[in-house]
Amino acid sequence: MESGGAEIEELMLCGYCKLRYNDNDQSPKMLSCKHYFCLQCMRTWLNKGQELLCVHCWKRTDLGEKGPESLPTYTPVLCLAKNFSEMRLKLEKPPAPIACGSKLISENCHTHAMPLALWCQTCGIPVCRACAATSDHTSHQVKSQNETKDQLVNDLHTELQSMNKMLNEISRLAMQQREFLVKILEACVTLKTHVEADLTNHSAHLEVNEIRELLAKIRMNVGMVDNLADVQGLYSSLNVEKQRMQMRYQDMFHQCQLDDLIRNSPVLFDFQLLKQALASIQNGDIPYSGNSRMATNQQNPILFLANYCMSQLYSRHVITKQINGNIDYLHSIQPTQNYLPVVPAKYEPIIMHSPQLSRNPITACPLYYFNIEVNGAPAGRVIIEVRSDVAPKMSKNFGLLATGESGIGYKGCNIFQCWEGESVITGDYELNNGRGGRSIFEESFFLPDDTKLLAVRGTVGMRRTQKRHDNLGMVGSQFRIILQEMRGFTGIFGHVIEGLELIEKLSTYGDTNGKPTKTILIAKCGKL
Repeated sequence: MESGGAEIEELMLCGYCKLRYNDNDQSPKMLSCKHYFCLQCMRTWLNKGQELLCVHCWKRTDLGEKGPESLPTYTPVLCLAKNFSEMRLKLEKPPAPIACGSKLISENCHTHAMPLALWCQTCGIPVCRACAATSDHTSHQVKSQNETKDQLVNDLHTELQSMNKMLNEISRLAMQQREFLVKILEACVTLKTHVEADLTNHSAHLEVNEIRELLAKIRMNVGMVDNLADVQGLYSSLNVEKQRMQMRYQDMFHQCQLDDLIRNSPVLFDFQLLKQALASIQNGDIPYSGNSRMATNQQNPILFLANYCMSQLYSRHVITKQINGNIDYLHSIQPTQNYLPVVPAKYEPIIMHSPQLSRNPITACPLYYFNIEVNGAPAGRVIIEVRSDVAPKMSKNFGLLATGESGIGYKGCNIFQCWEGESVITGDYELNNGRGGRSIFEESFFLPDDTKLLAVRGTVGMRRTQKRHDNLGMVGSQFRIILQEMRGFTGIFGHVIEGLELIEKLSTYGDTNGKPTKTILIAKCGKL
């Protein structure tokens, strides 16, 4: 019920007993004071013998010999009480007036009494023809309301299309930024994996122990030999070991000088600065404090990491190329390659002035190429670097299968499983379906090396055999190239340094069950 309905309903109730009026005992009877009550109350509570007493104004109404029934009935109130439930009471607000200039109007202009058929686009108000001719609107753009409405609708559609296009572009850019950050994260994970491997496989302490044991043996043998020839032999062996130690010390000393320079540099290194720094270190122009913790608390960790990565790039692209002549397999890697070039511990991070001591990274960590064909057409090449330092048995098995020296190999193998964005699996040279694939060793299957390498994007690991062979998690010839992190996958022995985009594309050829929809073949493979 709208506002005011409660007051109207109160008129239909007796002012004394608060009962609703009707045609019988509750009919409204009017006193001489114009107040009214129901007949039942007048018979009982208001009756004072020959008089009726009004409880509102306390005036008396004389009845004489007549009863309350003789009083007039308040017919309008009785009619209202009988028909109130069928009435619909609703208070409506009057429509808001429309402004024309500074005047309030409805459909016609109050000033000129003419229809508001035009619209002033400058003022944004409806006007009549007379108003449009006045000085207030002569310089404004005035059109009919229909034309203005059509124009505004067209402008709205145009703006909506423009905003939708901009929204799609924002979504595309946001996805592009996210993909870039994912690449950065994957590169950081790769860097972390290599650094952890460097810490795990760092050979400096092992070399110190070996040399200490050798010196102890020579010291013990000195007191045991009698003839001059044996003493001369011990002396010669000691001189050879001394020269090796001096060269090793010189390399490590220069490397620590460069490490401190990288750690404390306030500027970003480029190749020219690194070249100058190496020349200064070799000439003894840079003093070395011997304190490996001289970095200040204000050192920017991002700058420190950037300089470290620049030093690794310099050693890969410049010094390695100089030492190995024309063999420069990393020179062809594109800047967008999803592989952060980090030199493992067995490489010298910056090769010093003694090239005869620097180990060839191609010999230390061999590279193997795989030429891929899809439905008989060449698709590209994948190059895999094998960590023979941490996975000697898996590396030997993989290398001989890649070259085919043992009479069996990966040439002609199909990629028999493709999981989009996850991994691809191949290496079953026997059945090409994941149920075969023996190793080069006599035992056919073997336990993989415990490399502790993480299964992140770009890494390569041996796939464990089916349970029909064993329940020990052995491996044979099958291997998996990983496209996203797999925390439970072990047996990692290498990583892709070229062609990861090709592997990503090949993974899209698999159906929902991982079965390739195209024939993906290793047409040729071997060692670089």
